[in-house]
Amino acid sequence: MEDPRPAGVELESRWPRYDRAALGFRHYWYPVLESRKLRKCPRPLTLLGEKIVLIRDRGRAYALGDRCPHRGVPLSMGRREFPGRLTCCYHGWTFDLASGELVAALTDGPDSPVCGDPRLRVRTYPVEERAGLIWIYVGDEPRPPVDDDIPASLLRADAVVEPMVDLRDGNWRYAMENAVDDAHAKCLHRYNLWFFFTRLPGYGTGARMAASEDGKWLRRESTPEFRPADYPGVGTWPRHDFWRWRGGRPKAGKGTGSNILGGACLPGIFSVGHESWEDFQIFVPVDEGRHLMLQVSVRHTAGLGAWLWRLRYWTYIRLIHHIMFNRWEDGRVVPAMSEPEHLFRPDMAVVHWRRWCHENARLSPAEPAAAAELKAG
Repeated sequence: MEDPRPAGVELESRWPRYDRAALGFRHYWYPVLESRKLRKCPRPLTLLGEKIVLIRDRGRAYALGDRCPHRGVPLSMGRREFPGRLTCCYHGWTFDLASGELVAALTDGPDSPVCGDPRLRVRTYPVEERAGLIWIYVGDEPRPPVDDDIPASLLRADAVVEPMVDLRDGNWRYAMENAVDDAHAKCLHRYNLWFFFTRLPGYGTGARMAASEDGKWLRRESTPEFRPADYPGVGTWPRHDFWRWRGGRPKAGKGTGSNILGGACLPGIFSVGHESWEDFQIFVPVDEGRHLMLQVSVRHTAGLGAWLWRLRYWTYIRLIHHIMFNRWEDGRVVPAMSEPEHLFRPDMAVVHWRRWCHENARLSPAEPAAAAELKAG
């Protein structure tokens, strides 16, 4: 077993690809917005440090670089003067949504010589819609199929998906490591209403991340210890709270085993199973100091079951789990983390995640030499 000693610079030298990924891993599809929230008005966003404008035209979503090449004014300030086109608000430069080509310069007349100039083309980004979310790819071509980067549970025909998107402070890696880290829940979330009547363990042993059979997921595992322990010179913890009546091991969903506490996959997705539904946390890099957190809850049902699930989600799951638990508590801690760091035994799950990213993150299709070098050692 690896020794998670105080690391700091040591960890940076061991997993340089992860340390360089402050803006994420480029060659993946990322979800950025709920589909229902994108209409005809342009919406600006930043993804992996790139400024992008999203717009819907005749039912289809498009993504372009959010900068007019004329004077640098954001195209998200513009409007749809013509079907399939986006017009800059400043001088009327008009771009084709599908190709990014400059097709008109309204204030220079219909015979403007700048039209069609390839140097003035605006970059376009591949866009797909799945599971009620808009996904964008910013990496190199050829791009992978979007379904390769979406958890299979969200793509099932009977999936009833309820997403929530937050823009939060803090680098995406801190947010993802917070999800991977099992130990913090025993302390930070102990008195959250979500766990208020649950007898939580005080600590766990054997924390680790193990690869799934298909090689796509790291499954987090540990053995929880529920009995109060005596801490020399401190006292006994956790205290006995009379209102906590439910005991037993944490549950992680049907068929996964009682000691499995969740799973992680690239580029930054964490999954926790519940008795009848599954919760995904997807961390999307915005820039070095901000990220999107998408909390995506799904249950496989239909008909009346779908309506009852939505009622349950909007009655208490969204408020208690997504807002009070993740937004208020995790969202307060993640931006406060900083380096240098000193790891301890429960951080083994974080160590495994960092190594997994360094060794398995998708490389550019144009980098075969780098891929061979990484594989060799």
